[in-house]
Amino acid sequence: LKQRPLTELFSSIEKQTPYRFSYRDIVLQGKGNVTISEQNVPTKQVLANALHPLGLDFELQSEKNIVIFNRAEARASTPSGPAKRVKGTITDASGIPIIGANVMVKGTTNGTITDLDGNFSLEVSEGDVLEISYIGYLTQTQRVGKESTLAITLSEDSKQLEEVVVVGYGTQKKVNLTGAVTAVTGEDITKRPVTNTTTMLQGQVPGLRVVQGTGMPGNESVSIKIRGVGTFSGAGSNPLVLINGVTGDMSAVDPNMIESVSVLKDAASCAIYGARAANGVILITTKQGADSGEKVSISYRGNFAVHTPTKMFDLVTNSADYMTLFNQAKINSGESGLYSEEDIEKYRNSNGSVEYPSFDWLGYMFNPAFVHQHNLSLAGTAKNTTYNISLNYVDQDGTMRSFDYKKYNITADLATQATKWMRVGFYTNMMKGDRNFNGLSQDDAMLSSMSQAPTYMPWLPDDGSGVRKYTRKAYDNELFNKNMAMIVEEDLYRQTQINTDVNAQLWLDIDLAKGLKWYTKGAVRQVNTRNEYWRGNPQPLYNYHTGELLEMNGDYGYSVGENRTFYTNLYTYLKYDYTTPNEAHNFSLMAGYSQETNKYETLEGYRRDYDFDLPTIDAGQGAPNWSNSGKVEEWALMSGFFRLNYNFKDRYLFEANARYDGSSRLSPDGRWGLFPSFSGAWRISEENFMKDFTWLSNAKIRASWGKLGNQEIGLYPYQAMISKVNAYPYDKNELASAYTQTAYVNRDIEWETTTIADVGVDLLLWNRLNVTFDWYKKETDGILRSAQVSALLGMDAPTINNGTMQDKGIELALNWNDYVDNGVMEGLNYNIGFYIDRTRNKLVNFGSTEKDGKVIREEGLPYESYYMLECIGIFATQDEIDNAPVQYNDDTQPGDLRYRDANNDGVINDDDRVLISGKYPKFEYGINAGLQWKGFDLSLLMQGVAGTKSFVDYRWGLAPFFQGSAPTKDYVEGMWTEENPYNAEYPKLYFGTLGGTKNTRNNSYFL
Repeated sequence: LKQRPLTELFSSIEKQTPYRFSYRDIVLQGKGNVTISEQNVPTKQVLANALHPLGLDFELQSEKNIVIFNRAEARASTPSGPAKRVKGTITDASGIPIIGANVMVKGTTNGTITDLDGNFSLEVSEGDVLEISYIGYLTQTQRVGKESTLAITLSEDSKQLEEVVVVGYGTQKKVNLTGAVTAVTGEDITKRPVTNTTTMLQGQVPGLRVVQGTGMPGNESVSIKIRGVGTFSGAGSNPLVLINGVTGDMSAVDPNMIESVSVLKDAASCAIYGARAANGVILITTKQGADSGEKVSISYRGNFAVHTPTKMFDLVTNSADYMTLFNQAKINSGESGLYSEEDIEKYRNSNGSVEYPSFDWLGYMFNPAFVHQHNLSLAGTAKNTTYNISLNYVDQDGTMRSFDYKKYNITADLATQATKWMRVGFYTNMMKGDRNFNGLSQDDAMLSSMSQAPTYMPWLPDDGSGVRKYTRKAYDNELFNKNMAMIVEEDLYRQTQINTDVNAQLWLDIDLAKGLKWYTKGAVRQVNTRNEYWRGNPQPLYNYHTGELLEMNGDYGYSVGENRTFYTNLYTYLKYDYTTPNEAHNFSLMAGYSQETNKYETLEGYRRDYDFDLPTIDAGQGAPNWSNSGKVEEWALMSGFFRLNYNFKDRYLFEANARYDGSSRLSPDGRWGLFPSFSGAWRISEENFMKDFTWLSNAKIRASWGKLGNQEIGLYPYQAMISKVNAYPYDKNELASAYTQTAYVNRDIEWETTTIADVGVDLLLWNRLNVTFDWYKKETDGILRSAQVSALLGMDAPTINNGTMQDKGIELALNWNDYVDNGVMEGLNYNIGFYIDRTRNKLVNFGSTEKDGKVIREEGLPYESYYMLECIGIFATQDEIDNAPVQYNDDTQPGDLRYRDANNDGVINDDDRVLISGKYPKFEYGINAGLQWKGFDLSLLMQGVAGTKSFVDYRWGLAPFFQGSAPTKDYVEGMWTEENPYNAEYPKLYFGTLGGTKNTRNNSYFL
């Protein structure tokens, strides 16, 4: 009580329940008394939920007077009177006896359990405190007085039943949801010490797949999918992300300001967002100002980490071994240009000298990266205004040299009770991200670092001049790529990307009449990206052994580009809630209007041939060594939306949603679309015949159906677009410019529509175990795509509505939450959760089969299934080759890949390509666990995917000596040789291309 103000305790109760207090009416009396003059006082169970996990207990002296005390101190200070025997009966709220309830004298081992009739008898002293507990019920205390007979009623622990989750344009009790919604608290997601807020959702939500594409700081290429792919139109399968109801980028949000994240997965929960919701919706709600009773709360949160690569190529970096393998690969490939045995011996006997080194290029480029994050927040109350202001800073180095990222966030959330009937609020988040790297992609930097021989260092040995001279190679026969050490050390290719994202929102909440509210929000968002790319002073490159100047690398050049997106959003709605006098029937009706606009602009400029190391446009040469470009794109969306909720005694639940969207992306004849949904639920646990099942705290069956749209279909698919062409010779001397239409146009296109059916079951057992199960079927039809037509038409094909894709799946989530209320570990809270989900994709209607490289698009199959040759091993001997089908008439040799003759015609060719599983996961799973005890917190997250395969490029890392890259040690140990013909894991050692097309055709070896 000394460490945490009572007002803060009641603030936490406010956040978890519908109870509201006026903190000016809280009066401290003595050490622990609290007087609340508000009529809407919390129940015992609400108080217990908030206080027991903190090691606190309470007694209600009256409806408005609460005595709060520390459990341990209460034990020590409890006076002991004369011993006597007390008898009693323990029942639930319905008067049913509770069998096996624990009755303990607090602070002792003296206790008993209730019998079949809920009765107990115990020897106690006057003044002792009895603690009565039973799974699924709130632990209750009773001080022993003069009485000798007690009648005690336990209340159900319904904390989880009171949980409120954010849905579209409002909130609902979780137990009353009829749709598939999963909520995650901000506290849960910030336990992951990662810098990109989006990746914090990994392993948290069944049906949500979060994949980080790269490790590049500030550019992790995170993709999010909810329940499968959704469409093949190119419209994208990313969900709609809303921050406090307004479109935003989750990675731009300060994670410490997140109150909760709701993932809407079915049509019932998503239809209120209509044409933007086909791929699901993620709602992010930020923390509002804390009502702390005129007090200020200042908090700091910091995180420090060291990042290292999880897995790296283990290359042959011993120069003598590299040279020997190089010669072997050249001989196997029938090529010349070998290292001499004399040179190999020089390296073998050099003991790693500077003259004959064994340099690890990857080892140079990669280092442990130090990452730190800091957050400072200020929250509190000033009269009728609550505020929450947060500053956040992230500093992240890449594990690869020259990559780093810094991010700055300022977030402010203010709300004020302007009058008794009006509340006004303001939210803004300003993010600035600075990303610096060497001007090359992470792939290019990685591959260039690999494509070097260990026979030379990046620079010549120091000659005493103080000038570092960089190298290209040590011998004429060596291959190479860019000298990354030179690029890093000299900052030769310097690229800076500055991102700013400002999201500002102003809202108004008005009580018009009893049960009738009017809510309006206006928002603007501006996103700017500035890219600067400087190619610096050309550097000379030398031969490592001879010192000969080989070439000058690099050229002066500077390019700068700016992209700007300006987005506006205005929505307003009326909401009316009505409950009949007997509280049996509950109605909620909402209707609203929304309009959005978006404008995207780009402007770029480039100059080369600089006389000075001065990265600015004007310092470069003029025409013809310059260029510029730019464009403008716009779209707008206008919508009306509606929701009806009906609830009969918290038992029978019904909800209907609809949104009517009109988009500038479609022609006026077909731009409006209606997206409805219907859902219902039956809470079986609320039926009278279920009251005897006391272990079943909640049981609900729900079902939903609805239609959604996808507006990410390009900006002008119905318009005849023209392009500039400089190719018309109207006279003999020059070509004239002209504009021409390049594609046929179909003005009759309509929305592609996704229909989702969902059936789910929600269970809460013993008030501890949450079980959620969902089956769903998602089908997108009228998919917008290019028509399958002949190129003889002369122009690109028109966009049409054609094609159907289906996703079916199941999700199962189990979560156990409990606490220890006695013994040495009293006050320990713990939880463990597990989920598994599975999705199956299928093309229902596609048209003509398309075979494209390594994939196939065909009706009845998953979209873009792997379709290639099946590798069944490696030829061990010439006899095996002679007795096997001829492979493409190639010069097959022992040590080459062997393919399956799928059609048994005795010849291996393209007709032997087969379906290979692994394009989509068999299932995904996650495990979460946590412990909280006396201020200490331990959390665990495991997330995984089973049965998925990725196609890997055959070159760098898999093809030895491609552009000079060393083979991996695994390859050398497991490759085919005459001494190891039968147990080979890798093909024979070839130079650069695995022996050519006989081994590099698309086949399952590369999966």
